[in-house]
Amino acid sequence: MSTKKVCDYHYLIVGGTTKAATTSLFIYLANHPSICGATYKETRFFLHTDYPLPSKYRFTGDVEEYDQLFPQCEDDQIRLESTPDYLYCPHALDRIAKFLPNAKLVFSLREPISRLISWYRFAKQDGKLPQDFTFDTYVELLFDYADGKLETDNVDAEGEPIHEQYWQTLKQGCYSVYLKEYYSQFEPSRLHILFYEDLAANPLTVLKNLCHFAGIDASFYEDFVFKVTNRTETMKNSEVHKKYRDFRFRLRKWTHDKPMIHNSFRLLRRTIEPIYLRLNTRPTENVNMSEDTRNQLINYYKDDVQNLAELIGKMPPWDTFTLTQ
Repeated sequence: MSTKKVCDYHYLIVGGTTKAATTSLFIYLANHPSICGATYKETRFFLHTDYPLPSKYRFTGDVEEYDQLFPQCEDDQIRLESTPDYLYCPHALDRIAKFLPNAKLVFSLREPISRLISWYRFAKQDGKLPQDFTFDTYVELLFDYADGKLETDNVDAEGEPIHEQYWQTLKQGCYSVYLKEYYSQFEPSRLHILFYEDLAANPLTVLKNLCHFAGIDASFYEDFVFKVTNRTETMKNSEVHKKYRDFRFRLRKWTHDKPMIHNSFRLLRRTIEPIYLRLNTRPTENVNMSEDTRNQLINYYKDDVQNLAELIGKMPPWDTFTLTQ
C-alpha cells in the first residue's frame, strides 16, 4: 500500500467555463496511459460547501479524502479530474494552491455569446427555464439579475444568497475576472489556457499541446478517435430528462468506488443512452437573437476579451470580438 499523501501526487485539473467540451477533454486525457482519471469526471471536491452544485465528496477539512476519488491510480500516473466551476470558486483556487503543490491546471474557454446560447439551451433541456422562454428574455433577466433587480430566495448557512448557476451565466463569461486570480497564485508554467473552438476544429493539435504542458508522450493521440461527448440536446420532455440526469448522478455517486459495478453500469449506459436520446430528443431549434441583444452582449464582453488577451498573451479565436476592437 502506498504511503504517499495527496500532496505528493501529480494532478492535471481541468477547469474552465461550462459548455466548453470539458467532458470530452476529460475522456480524451483519461485514455492516455500516463494519466489516471477520477472515478467520475466532475468531482467538485474543492468547491465551497454552499456552492450550488451537489457532490458526494466535498472538502470539509481533511484533504486526504480527495484520495478516495482515485482508487485505481498508480503512484506514477498523473491524476486527472475536471470540474469547470473551479474557475469561478475562490475557495477552490485557495484549496488547490494550498494542498496540491504538484497540480497543473487547464482552463477551457468558449466565445462568451455562443456559450450563453448553449447555456440557454441546456437550462431549457434541464427544466431550469420554461420552454417558451426566448433568448432575448433570458438575457434581459440576466442583466436585471446582475444589476440586483432580481433576488434569489435561496440562502446558505450564514444567510448569504446562493446564486444558482443559470443566473450567473452572464458574468461567468467574463473570464479574465476569474483567471487573473489564478495567475496571481500560480506560476504561468502551471496554467494552460485552451479554447473550445480550437478543440472542436483541431483536437489533435490541442491534445498534443496539452501533452507537452503535462510532460507526457504526445504520440499517443496520432491515431486517436476524438468523439464529442455530452452534447446539449433539445428535449421533447425536459421533466423526464431531469429525472434521468438526477438518477444518473445518484447512481454514479453510489458506484464510483465500486469498480466492478461502476464499469458494468457504464457499459450499460453506453448501450441504453443512445436509445433514450433518440426517443426523447427533437431537432435542435435555432436560437433567435435580436440585434439589440447581440450588440448589448458584445458591448458587455468586449473589454473583458481584450483583458483576457493581455492576461494570457494571445487573442482568443473569436471573430465577433476581434472585429469590434
